[in-house]
Amino acid sequence: MAVERKSVSFTFWLILLAIALLSVLPFLWIILGSLKPHLEIQRGQLWPWQSYTAQKPAGPGQPPREVSQHVTADNYRRIFQKLSGLPTYYFNTFYLSAAGTFLALFVGTLAAYGFAQFKFAGSRLLFMLLLLTIMIPGEVTLIGRYELMFQLRLYDKIVGLLISYVAGSLLLVIFIMRNVFASISQDITDAAMLDGASSWKIFWEVMVPMGGNGLAACGILTFLNIWNEFLFALTFTSMDKVRTLPVGIFMLKGQFGLFNSGVLFATVLLSFLPIVLVFILLQKYFVRGLSMGALKG
Repeated sequence: MAVERKSVSFTFWLILLAIALLSVLPFLWIILGSLKPHLEIQRGQLWPWQSYTAQKPAGPGQPPREVSQHVTADNYRRIFQKLSGLPTYYFNTFYLSAAGTFLALFVGTLAAYGFAQFKFAGSRLLFMLLLLTIMIPGEVTLIGRYELMFQLRLYDKIVGLLISYVAGSLLLVIFIMRNVFASISQDITDAAMLDGASSWKIFWEVMVPMGGNGLAACGILTFLNIWNEFLFALTFTSMDKVRTLPVGIFMLKGQFGLFNSGVLFATVLLSFLPIVLVFILLQKYFVRGLSMGALKG
């Protein structure tokens, strides 16, 4: 039996290792590709030990000399030289992600608390209707949102994107936090009420601290979703000053004339590096939020 258990455990870990390698492979491909010229990527020579011949300026009036290189930082230099709007894209994306996450958590948590603690006629039906709207793809509402943006004069404005992102993130926050609050014992809130605490005080001083891990999980998911959102940002903006990072990456072809794999890889790496760092720093809170029942019905 012991040998059989060890065999099953070894097989299980092998499967997990294979899944982990498959998950890491695209990131490794992007990192290696960002350090190679476009032609070398097309030839499949991505590994650092594979050298290539590059043309380097030798001096005024002298022909360029050929040197052997393994990696290059030219792709990153070209990004900062030609993509003048990159700092603006970064700022817009970070602002929308941070502000959208804060507003979605604030409003969504209040609504979730109401659904979890206050039972009124039709509350369960209303919650089920909200869950049904999660199943509707965002693309279905794209034309309606586009018309609404024009009617409210929010097209090409950061605040328009912010409102759209907050509205799109509320349902997920309500769904998760309602289940988190519902898992907290009613005896705790009853004891707080006997001590004279109001509903508002119970929410801020009891429910929010106890649901902190669920809030962290919601915050990470919302931040990542807004950071990576592309379709609405492309549809609702046309000026550089309000564009986000995913749209800026999409515009690379227009900036460089031709498709350049190395520059694209470098830009993608710069775009997802911040969110990877955020996830690494907050990973334990995210896992706790899920393990405490944040995604359980």
